[in-house]
Amino acid sequence: MKTAFFVSGLGSGGIYNQTKGLLKLIKNLELDNNDHICIITDEKKISFDLGIDVIEIIYFKKTFLKRLMFSLVEIIKKNRFISRELILNPFQNFLKKNKIDLLIFVQPSFYSLYCDGVQFIINIWNTEIKKYYNLKEFINGKYEYQNKIINFSVEKAFRIIVFTEKNKKDLQKFYNCEPEKIVIQNLTPILPNVYEKHKDKDFLKIFNGLNLNSEFQWFFYPAQFWPHKNHKYLIDVMNDLIKKNNDKIGFIFCGPDKGNLNYIKQTIKKENLAKNIKILGFITDDEIISIYKNCVAVIMPTCLGRSSLPLLESLFFKKKIFYSKGTLDNHLKKYVEEFELDNPANLSSKLLEYINKKDKKSYEIDYEDEFNENKFKRNYENIINDFKKLMRKMEKCLNRK
Repeated sequence: MKTAFFVSGLGSGGIYNQTKGLLKLIKNLELDNNDHICIITDEKKISFDLGIDVIEIIYFKKTFLKRLMFSLVEIIKKNRFISRELILNPFQNFLKKNKIDLLIFVQPSFYSLYCDGVQFIINIWNTEIKKYYNLKEFINGKYEYQNKIINFSVEKAFRIIVFTEKNKKDLQKFYNCEPEKIVIQNLTPILPNVYEKHKDKDFLKIFNGLNLNSEFQWFFYPAQFWPHKNHKYLIDVMNDLIKKNNDKIGFIFCGPDKGNLNYIKQTIKKENLAKNIKILGFITDDEIISIYKNCVAVIMPTCLGRSSLPLLESLFFKKKIFYSKGTLDNHLKKYVEEFELDNPANLSSKLLEYINKKDKKSYEIDYEDEFNENKFKRNYENIINDFKKLMRKMEKCLNRK
């Protein structure tokens, strides 16, 4: 059986890191000798970017003609009088040509909408869009687009992979998805692996090289600048801290712009908080590690998100985590201290209380047990083997006829 992992539109941040972690694990999947694993991508430099050099990579070239054909497929699909056999689907034809039996989307992708003739598995990360459809990032058709992918996947996918139990409940509640179709799979942070390889580096020296005021106590918020990441809340918190005569506290932001960076920069400037809130933009893995190791704690005021890679990274580095109330999945709540999003003074008080504690213990966690890579690998092995069993069962039924 030939199984392909499909990768497209990596971008940066959590999507990139989660995909990178997954692809580095798939080469170690323990399957039958006659099983073949490959990667399909429309990203030309994926092997260089992700360090994948031992797996077959098949390139699906994007062309103007193919984009036009995708548009025609959409039009034809809406016409019930035209047989689907007449649809010239470039992606489906590509999969058949390469004899793909099972396609696994490592992230939500519009290509999944063109898998009528090939069984697929898909990772769905944002299951909350029906609750937050009015957020800025879902305006101008993005809500309808993501919603369409989820609806199609619920109907057609062999399995849907989500990160948490609440994600599973969201799919059941908002999309009427069969529970048997949903597989819960933890995120797979790669930063711990980077640290294990580079732990001899002088991370304090790297941290000092970021030109942060050494007299300040720094808190870290590693998040891309989406509106729902809610950086503005921390600006309000900082104003409250300064009102309480605590101007030696700082917040570190890092991550690429996703539509909200200029607004955050302008607000910081307007509020005269440039010395207290530092935006570092894109930084290296070593620099991120240096911040985790030397910051006081991690703050995550996101408006939505059942889980996140920075949360797991913070647990690995044994950092205290302050997390917005009501957003986390239940099994992760025990590792964080929650705060009220509608009350910045609530968090500022918690930060001051924590700073003044002599014993700054974080929640202890058996990281290897909670986020074991072998568990992750076995999940994918089980899903692929379940699919093979189903195919053998169907083949027997056809042979009886």
